[in-house]
Amino acid sequence: MKIYTLTPIGKRLARSTNNPDTIGWKIVHHLDGVGHGTPDQIASYIGESEEETASTLATLKRKKPAIVQEISGGGL
Repeated sequence: MKIYTLTPIGKRLARSTNNPDTIGWKIVHHLDGVGHGTPDQIASYIGESEEETASTLATLKRKKPAIVQEISGGGL
């Protein structure tokens, strides 16, 4: 199960006052408020499809510097 959280850079960006109404910013603000979440939880909260949310999370994770990070990836 993948669980995502903001990096320190992501936390600073979440407090920016100049941000567009995009799925990426919705994700950043949601994670800033709740701390962490799975792609399906995030998609449900921000009102976007799970596929679009997962794709955007992957993009935010690959950015240099990364905005989100995966904090788990293994099972039992």
